[in-house]
Amino acid sequence: MGIRDKENSRKSVNSNVGAIVGKETKQETPSALNEDLTQKAYYITKYQYRKLRMLSVNREVDMSYLIREMLDKYLQDQEEN
Repeated sequence: MGIRDKENSRKSVNSNVGAIVGKETKQETPSALNEDLTQKAYYITKYQYRKLRMLSVNREVDMSYLIREMLDKYLQDQEEN
């Protein structure tokens, strides 16, 4: 088995993850959005990551979507104060 075979196998497994757990996952991609997105890296705690991950699975949305949603809410609250 060559490197390309391993890469193709890995892609196949990743694309079937939703089917394995019996749920369709709704993933956003930047190209699918009408917004001008930028990618940045920030540090969060392991606890925050686990809670965010659980929320994204329960709501069947992408983690990036949740972070943008929470950040918009926080910024709106700050403007009102």
